[in-house]
Amino acid sequence: MNKVIVVLLAALFAAAGLTRQKATAQEKQEKTAPAAKRARWHGRIVRINKDLSTLDVRRQGIEKKIYYDSSTKWTQGGNDVKMSRFKEEEDVICLGTYDEMGKFHATQIELQLP
Repeated sequence: MNKVIVVLLAALFAAAGLTRQKATAQEKQEKTAPAAKRARWHGRIVRINKDLSTLDVRRQGIEKKIYYDSSTKWTQGGNDVKMSRFKEEEDVICLGTYDEMGKFHATQIELQLP
């Protein structure tokens, strides 16, 4: 009788441990998923389309369309600057995220010093 109780208790603790381990793994996956969507693109501005709120930025022959909006921070040397300081052929670093359609939405665009 005592052996049966010990075996049942051991099985109960093992099942509880596995359940907790699975829940912890799911929590870690949920926490890292948004971080995996963060994006960075460094290159030169090819085109600026203010009507569509986009920049085309080229790096090593690859062009990427960068979408911006009123919440996008425009910076140079860590300080806020006006968007009008950004011209074609300027070197920029774009930080943001990809949406579910694969579009790059910039949260910050940093103008690099020459």
